[in-house]
Amino acid sequence: MENFKLCLFSSTPEVVDLGFIVKVLAGTPQELVQRTVDWGYDGLEFLPDPDNIPDPIPFKHVVDDAGIGLYVVNSGRMAVQDMALIHENEAIRRRSVDAFKRMIDFAAHFKARTALGIARGKGIPNATKQENDSVADGVFRELTKHAESTGVVIMLEAAEPDITSYLNTNAQIMEWVDRINSPNLSVHLDSHQLNGAEKSIEEGIKVTRGQATHIHLYDPSRWPPGVIDAEDQLDWPQIIKILRATHMPETGSVVLAPEGDPGPVAIKSRDFLRSLLQAKDGSDEIQ
Repeated sequence: MENFKLCLFSSTPEVVDLGFIVKVLAGTPQELVQRTVDWGYDGLEFLPDPDNIPDPIPFKHVVDDAGIGLYVVNSGRMAVQDMALIHENEAIRRRSVDAFKRMIDFAAHFKARTALGIARGKGIPNATKQENDSVADGVFRELTKHAESTGVVIMLEAAEPDITSYLNTNAQIMEWVDRINSPNLSVHLDSHQLNGAEKSIEEGIKVTRGQATHIHLYDPSRWPPGVIDAEDQLDWPQIIKILRATHMPETGSVVLAPEGDPGPVAIKSRDFLRSLLQAKDGSDEIQ
């Protein structure tokens, strides 16, 4: 699977103080790129500060000079910085939509895709599905129109019910992909969501009909794949096999170890995943 790009979750230094849901690589563009190269990954999934998005031009120079890619711009920091795209307050909603558009513009410089997951918020309190859908329709159409003007693809990501009450399954995500019906709106998979919110991981993947272009890769404990005891891991060989049988996403991202020295763990996870990806059927036993 030489076309599959393996990425590291990354963000700017202040992310460490935000209590983000997973641990990500933090640093300046130069530091992020150097760690990516040192640890042998293909590129970055970058979570910008929605209130202070970096200048893309010098950032791109650093990425290009290192021979890696910035493949995904993740909007997840909006969820911990008092923003939500689906929100009952129109001012918060407007601020959030404008921030997401800036992320689309940033992504365009890298020919990257933009992830739309927990940035949508927890859902409007006490609202019906129809009321949430009405707000979402306006937001998703506005953002998709902006994405179409830049060539960026937005990827919708489902999340577990303990994170949001709105759009918990990939079947629900596909309803929106079909409803908006744009080449600039696709699907984003997440292994934690697949394990925790779908009837089965296989069904959660298959329902996306091969339209998923990115996947988050980590175990239920939010450790990267292949580094904790086998009985606590997801069945990664089977997951890769299912992805291969349906449609392998273009990219996948790995989180950092939640404790300890992240470098050796990131390298071990990289080797584990690459061994799976290079196996003939995705199910060979990893030593």
